[in-house]
Amino acid sequence: MTELNFDEMNIGHLFPEVDETATLQNVTHFLSVTLPKMVRVSGQSMSDLKSPSYDGMLKSQPSGNATDARIVRRLYAEQVVKRTLEAIKHCDKDCRSILDELYLQELSDTMCFMDLGFSESSYFHVWKPKALLQFADCYMLDDLHSFKKSSFDAV
Repeated sequence: MTELNFDEMNIGHLFPEVDETATLQNVTHFLSVTLPKMVRVSGQSMSDLKSPSYDGMLKSQPSGNATDARIVRRLYAEQVVKRTLEAIKHCDKDCRSILDELYLQELSDTMCFMDLGFSESSYFHVWKPKALLQFADCYMLDDLHSFKKSSFDAV
């Protein structure tokens, strides 16, 4: 196994420059499309996720005739849901509130920025993008980041 020499590494190799626009699109798609699908596949509902007692465990067991592939899909979906909730919890307070209201409580953007006391402009140009980028940093099951091409030229 090759030993890493941290003295010869630079931050650009470990953390390439993020393409924020593409990353925002990835996270928005994940939270708006993928997460709800994974919640359904896992046998949960969005209201289950709002409960503070959600523990990430299956609430309904697959039927005895289920195939291995179906069981694996369900278990993977459970992990996606669990890791999503963990990622949201690791975001800072304001970002966590935005993500919770938008994607777990399923409130509209307008309801969210009004409830949290942000102006429409600061919400859309500062806070919501910040929350989505923080989520990308905290979500550990898959990498939702997109990187600028020039970032990989040096790698």
